[in-house]
Amino acid sequence: MDSTAYLMNFYRITLDFVNKVIPDEQKAHFERTVFWMEKFSPNFTEAHRIAAYCHDIERAFNVKKNEQVENYLDPAFLKDHQEKSAEIISKFLKSENAPKDLIDKISHLISKHEVGGDEEQNALMDADSVSFFETNARMFIVKKAPVEGYEKIKEKFDWMFNRICSEDHKNYARINYEKWSAELEYYR
Repeated sequence: MDSTAYLMNFYRITLDFVNKVIPDEQKAHFERTVFWMEKFSPNFTEAHRIAAYCHDIERAFNVKKNEQVENYLDPAFLKDHQEKSAEIISKFLKSENAPKDLIDKISHLISKHEVGGDEEQNALMDADSVSFFETNARMFIVKKAPVEGYEKIKEKFDWMFNRICSEDHKNYARINYEKWSAELEYYR
């Protein structure tokens, strides 16, 4: 088996693992994050693909996941989420005997996917945001805004848009950001 096929096997194994633990409605977000990560990463590899697909894996294991989040933008909440996601997928890949350098690369990418860091971590953060507006923003309007209110959701939308590092990447998100922000006005 050549090295590309060998690494692609870890993507398939990870996909199976993630798809068993996440709700079906989350898959679109993960798939679109992979799409945008590939577009935003000039040196895209299987490590990038795996990291993009499972960047939010912690949410599947969060025992408090059904509780209302007090502050989506709390630095401690974001740090915990990204670090636990990196830890969960690293532990899984280690159990599957993935190469250490692959695990380290994936962990590195996921560990800063909410707040950014280096160029590759920023690309994942940007891909996550663009995908959020394509796949998750509607759910925030329909399910969360009626309960949590306009201000909290608007703050989340603004933060998700404004954290995008690249102006080019922001342009991919802009139309959906504006569309969902306008829809959110109903709850003002």
